[in-house]
Amino acid sequence: MTIKVTFYFDLYDPKRIVNIISGNMKEVGLPDLKSFEINQLTSYVETDNKLAEVEGKNNFIETLKKKIKRMDKELFLYIPIKQPGKPIWLFISFHVISEIKDTHKLVLGKVIRVLEDTPDEIIYYQKTHQDALTRLFTRETLKKHISYLKTIENSFGLYIDIDDFKKINDHYGHDHGDQFIIKVADHFISQWEHNVLYYRLGGDEFFIYVKDHTLDQVCHRAKKIINDIENLTTEGKKVGVSCSVGIVKMTEDLRDYNLLLDLSDQTMYRAKKNGKGQISIYEN
Repeated sequence: MTIKVTFYFDLYDPKRIVNIISGNMKEVGLPDLKSFEINQLTSYVETDNKLAEVEGKNNFIETLKKKIKRMDKELFLYIPIKQPGKPIWLFISFHVISEIKDTHKLVLGKVIRVLEDTPDEIIYYQKTHQDALTRLFTRETLKKHISYLKTIENSFGLYIDIDDFKKINDHYGHDHGDQFIIKVADHFISQWEHNVLYYRLGGDEFFIYVKDHTLDQVCHRAKKIINDIENLTTEGKKVGVSCSVGIVKMTEDLRDYNLLLDLSDQTMYRAKKNGKGQISIYEN
């Protein structure tokens, strides 16, 4: 194992000044500085990468910072660095070597490897958390994201099930059914916003997590989703399907992954019993 660069910084230092002990920063795709604020390097981090597809491109750098800030004794990270053509990946270890509570936490860092291709671990992680058919997040990603939430104020879960989806498979075949699911997912991706996340739970079932919404805004969003899905086509024709939506407002008592999914699923089925293209709101 060849150490490319060795450095240290104090985690409790507000500026987190990084000091290079050995190595040339240019060898790892960064400016050859001997001392710098850690924030100076954020512009060199490539946010368009397979890891960010799961953890979120808009907050990828902030997520990296939080991981470092919350580290206990040691931490290992893959960090992609911008390069012409495609990024390189730095595999970096962080070890706490000295600590005085609330005053001082000295961290020794080492760039252990430089990889020209996306690491296998990242590809496996991405495949685990991103649905292969649709590129939407998976159940596992939803579970992960919910566990990360610090606040659930003004947040909602929407459980979506396509009405009469079997009709597509029966009339057009399973390939067309898959293509319709991809169309739904592509529509969701085209509507992506920083406070709205989309997941495929499996089959023709989807989940949407929204934050910074009022109930009226969530209901309006749900009705728009129903209308959009009703107007999607296959072979240039509307196929006569709609969707049912169950809405659950998240609270401290309703933030558990399994409970949230169960309640929103039950609420969705109440909507389905009322006919196609309906929404139902969970009443606690």
